[in-house]
Amino acid sequence: MKLSQIEEEVILLKAVWELIDSMVNFEMLTIEGRDPDSNITFRTMTHQKFFNIVLVDFLSCTDKQFKQTPYLRALKEISLKPQFDFDDSIASLRKLAHEFSDWLNEEIEVSNVWMPSINTETTLRLLRLDFVKMCGNISKHNFLRLISVAEELKEILFKSGVSVELEEALLALDDFYQWFHTDILSYHASTIAEFLNNIRWGIFEYLQPEFQRSIVWESHDPRKYRYTYPNGVTSRLAKEYYWELMNDMQSSPYVRRFHVTKYLKLRH
Repeated sequence: MKLSQIEEEVILLKAVWELIDSMVNFEMLTIEGRDPDSNITFRTMTHQKFFNIVLVDFLSCTDKQFKQTPYLRALKEISLKPQFDFDDSIASLRKLAHEFSDWLNEEIEVSNVWMPSINTETTLRLLRLDFVKMCGNISKHNFLRLISVAEELKEILFKSGVSVELEEALLALDDFYQWFHTDILSYHASTIAEFLNNIRWGIFEYLQPEFQRSIVWESHDPRKYRYTYPNGVTSRLAKEYYWELMNDMQSSPYVRRFHVTKYLKLRH
């Protein structure tokens, strides 16, 4: 698939917008409290699992036929060479993409992790990114498709001074999931949702000048409009996603900006 740089950006921004829409919405979660002490709660445990599964997609790579790059890394690359920047409209998105990446790649330490299936209590050290992806894969797959996750857990345990066989690591996945999905991801979910929602607002702010440049009103009764495609957007695929992306820019994101309480940002 041969695309120009501006076409790649259009498609990636549309994909990111849709992924965030599927995670941060009022069918999935509610915003409780008042800023700057808000938090989010999921409607059900199933919604939390779905949030984790889609989050793994967001933190994973696109297909190799496209570019094979993690979406978040692609956002960081876009923010350094934006195709639609006007008067530094990219500033907020650039800041947020780097901050979220830094937060995910920070190593955490969790003490007194009790794993009854292997009769072990230990302190685990791992990146937030790693446990989020591991828990998302456990949420998504049956244990017969979790051998690679068990291998990751085996390595994490080894670094903590606990040597186990692969079979034991596979048995310990439920214990790991209880600690890191049910407890720690629940603790961090509000912060993650805040990051994602702010990134969506960052995309909106970044593309507003392009939307104003592009839209042409042909009539108001009935309301008709068209978009003027920018130079370099020529493929049918890119044109379709550009049109949809500009439609998304017609109104601000439906989830307001919210600020999560500091008490959900002190641990892990």
